[in-house]
Amino acid sequence: MTDITDRFALVTGSARGIGAAIAHKLAAAGARVLAVDRRESDLTIQAMPGTTSRIERLTADIRDLDAIRERLEAADCWPDIVVNNAAIAPRRPVLDLDRDTLESTLDINLIAPVLLTRMIIERLLTEQRPGCVVNVASVNAYRGHPDLLHYNASKAAMLSVTRTLASAWGRAGIRVNAVVPGSTWTEIWPEGGFTDQDRESYAALNPLGRFAEPSEIAAVVLFLVSTDAAFVNGAEVVADGGLTSSAT
Repeated sequence: MTDITDRFALVTGSARGIGAAIAHKLAAAGARVLAVDRRESDLTIQAMPGTTSRIERLTADIRDLDAIRERLEAADCWPDIVVNNAAIAPRRPVLDLDRDTLESTLDINLIAPVLLTRMIIERLLTEQRPGCVVNVASVNAYRGHPDLLHYNASKAAMLSVTRTLASAWGRAGIRVNAVVPGSTWTEIWPEGGFTDQDRESYAALNPLGRFAEPSEIAAVVLFLVSTDAAFVNGAEVVADGGLTSSAT
């Protein structure tokens, strides 16, 4: 099993879904984890045996850098792993997309993770410590879902951010990669207006005939932050069951 003992990871959007799976996967591999989410949540819901003692919780909006900085300053060290998972995806047809929805989606999905990452990596650079960043993108960065222009754009931008930061910080020992999940059924889907019928339709489009499990995406993140991926930098690791390779 991959061992990341003595590492400290900050995972955003970690109260549930993919983020919770990532938090527990990293903790199970030995990392100390700070799980950040604006929702109050009991992270033991998706816990694997022996992981919750290594998971600390911070209820905060990822746009509130002061709250996150205050918590990190109180800790004995700053994280050397950053997983930017928090995102929103309200469903809006293009002609119904209002400015507030567009701006809030870009703010949470793009601007906040860039600023948070910069804050943490600045500390690592000052302390001359290596580190890893994993941005959780989406196959929607490649596919033009007409009801998710704002979400698609934010995830495409995060892939550009990934490549740029990998180039900027690689020589300092900071690796930056992205995982690009395909359809993974979590709470964000029904909250965004998608129905059970939508779920069946999307599953039918996938060559594997199903959605991903959050734990399957978390396994890719664990690989990317481990020493097994020591020469992986600026990569977009697609975990979509073959969806983007399909002719459908």
